[in-house]
Amino acid sequence: MNKQEFILKLKQQNPDLETAEIEGVMHLINKGPKGIKYNTLIQKTGIPKQTLNTLLQSIPHISIDKTNIITIGDTKLKELKFKKYSGSVLGYKNKSIEKSLKSIRGKYKLDAKREYDQFFANIKTTVNKAEIINKKRLITGKSIALIGDDDLMSIAICLLSKPLKITVFEIDKDIINLINKVSEDLNLNIETVFYDVKSNILPQYINKYDVVITDPPYTQGGFELFLDRCVSLVKRVSTFDFPYIFIYYGNSFKSPEKFLRIQDSINKYSLVINDVLYKFARYEGAESIGNASNLYVLRVTKNTYAREREIENIYTYQEPSIKSFPYVEHYSIKLLNVPAVFFKSINVLDKASRDFCKKHGLKIIDTKVTKFASNAFTITYILATSNFSIHTWQEYHALHLDLLTCSKLTNKEQIVPNLMELFNTKDVDIKRVE
Repeated sequence: MNKQEFILKLKQQNPDLETAEIEGVMHLINKGPKGIKYNTLIQKTGIPKQTLNTLLQSIPHISIDKTNIITIGDTKLKELKFKKYSGSVLGYKNKSIEKSLKSIRGKYKLDAKREYDQFFANIKTTVNKAEIINKKRLITGKSIALIGDDDLMSIAICLLSKPLKITVFEIDKDIINLINKVSEDLNLNIETVFYDVKSNILPQYINKYDVVITDPPYTQGGFELFLDRCVSLVKRVSTFDFPYIFIYYGNSFKSPEKFLRIQDSINKYSLVINDVLYKFARYEGAESIGNASNLYVLRVTKNTYAREREIENIYTYQEPSIKSFPYVEHYSIKLLNVPAVFFKSINVLDKASRDFCKKHGLKIIDTKVTKFASNAFTITYILATSNFSIHTWQEYHALHLDLLTCSKLTNKEQIVPNLMELFNTKDVDIKRVE
């Protein structure tokens, strides 16, 4: 078996992983004559523990000894030249600041607190977190806020450049004491505020910062609450400057839908996703997420507003506060260049609408027609599973359809073809709301 066939076979058994990631794992295992430690493999690849275990189980002739060293016994596999793979696209180096942070960590030895979902980033990551903001020219002369700073990023930022103002909002008093001592010793002028994210931001800090940074608990509730507080802190959009939010979220292959929920949360605040850097940050002790998280760089828009959310359970060891909503499929559909007959005859429009419902398993139990002075009309269908409405825009030769159902829609792949056929138009714009 050649390398391509071998990787393809593993890919078929591990569909959540990219081909390059699988080859990268093989490269690391084969790299040294004595194999590689299990935790080191997680640290270098950023692959979550559960996903990595599944991959390792699918690799033939692999063994893990009592000291967690992974080796491959097949000499033919060892001879294959697997290529190196790096999950993160960026990696800055600043030996001077790394040395300073290492000294600080050594002097003030703190343990990560489970009650706050703390996992300390490695020192290179702390530098990278600060460097990427500096490269975007968002430190010098800028006001910066951090919600939580167990990675000591505020110190790294001030060692890199001179912000106009920097404030750390932190619940851990040990972290606050450390930052205060270092700030005083090095004259960094870092302001610290004892703060529990479950409380609203104090008025004197609202909309005062050009840049807000946070690395929240990796739960849906944690992400949404921390994001809401970031929006409270960040400035409103001005004519020339765009404020930014840098937010991290744990890497996971178990549920791709999790990424969609994160995107939905971001969209609720009308934030623009400028960049997503996968596996950008690396941690110690967070094997369940591959010791890695993704960085979302978000730009504030004129429609970005805080909601002052209240979410009680935000940590991974707590029962989620945000419950799953009952199953819903919601579609917003626009039909353009619709023939005139659909605007002149309610019966013609009604027949096409009923035929559409029949093709997709939607049972109509009641109908209401509303006429307007402009010769427009709306037909509302009460369905056994929710409702379906259609409104006419005769002057634009357009129809707007709104479909909401609490059961799975049948023949979903035929929605657009059926609309084109029944309403005699090729101009269909469909958006799934949820």
